[in-house]
Amino acid sequence: MSGPAVHSVHIYNDPAALISRLCGIVSSSLRIGDAALVIATAEHRDKLVKELLRSGVNLRSHAREGRYMMLDAREVLSAFMANGRPDPQRFETVVVKLLSEARRASRSPEQGLTVFGEMVAVLWDDGNKDGAFRLEELWNEALQQRAFHLHCAYPRWGFINGDEAAVCDMHSHVLQ
Repeated sequence: MSGPAVHSVHIYNDPAALISRLCGIVSSSLRIGDAALVIATAEHRDKLVKELLRSGVNLRSHAREGRYMMLDAREVLSAFMANGRPDPQRFETVVVKLLSEARRASRSPEQGLTVFGEMVAVLWDDGNKDGAFRLEELWNEALQQRAFHLHCAYPRWGFINGDEAAVCDMHSHVLQ
């Protein structure tokens, strides 16, 4: 995957808009042979699967090939959180393993990888803004070391007192 790192954030009002956009991102990646790793809440995983199937994506085939991986955001978070904050060493161990597994399965010439991570929004929703900001920093560090596209999402209703601008500043692209 050549070119600059992409770390986008989608600040959404309507969860259906998030699922629609995510369906486009994931299906496009799979169609060109890239791998897709989705780390999301149960509700969004279920809705995304329905939308991908409705749009004709053969998820079973992609999953069998290892090019489509879907994980629970809270479970992945629990693997690297310590005392309410992401532990950098645990994050590195967990994320590097996931990224490597997904990238190995990619069939595109550059072994491209697209990641959707909703763990920051889970932390934010739990009132752990410091943890969410630290996790964004860790993702940015991972992007500097490995080529992949990372997409995040936050519901707009969770922002107060200029928080939205601080979150946007941590991303290369802001989708609204």
